[in-house]
Amino acid sequence: MFQCSVKREMDVPASVAYKCYSDREAIPRWMPFISTVKILEDKPDLSRWSLKYKAFGRDIEFSWLAKNMQPIPNQKIHWRSMEGLPNRGAVRFFPKDPSSCTVELTVSYEVPQILTPVASALQPFLESLLQRGLERFATFVKSYV
Repeated sequence: MFQCSVKREMDVPASVAYKCYSDREAIPRWMPFISTVKILEDKPDLSRWSLKYKAFGRDIEFSWLAKNMQPIPNQKIHWRSMEGLPNRGAVRFFPKDPSSCTVELTVSYEVPQILTPVASALQPFLESLLQRGLERFATFVKSYV
């Protein structure tokens, strides 16, 4: 598995960032490549994710079923895919002071067969996408307060 990690300082308390990121169905509002997240009504620890993005001259679409692992309130949200695109990850929240924090997003993934020819370019590309997502999250979470 390949791994990408990005972090960003936020001008909100860690508890606010954690609460906002815990709303999985809102994630497409700040992650530019996630098109939908739907929590399963009968199993709220499971969610179905769809990714759609145009990159490397292709329309890229993947989906997966994710299981949320036991969170650590105000500190860590983590998941792993159960089917579909193999991935796992974590979002960690580090308080800096009472009104700010650092959010770190780590995603581990297997390169899908269709993207094997561009695998070497995939990691820096994904890091850039994740960083832009965290920047959008920083703006989103400030409006949430």
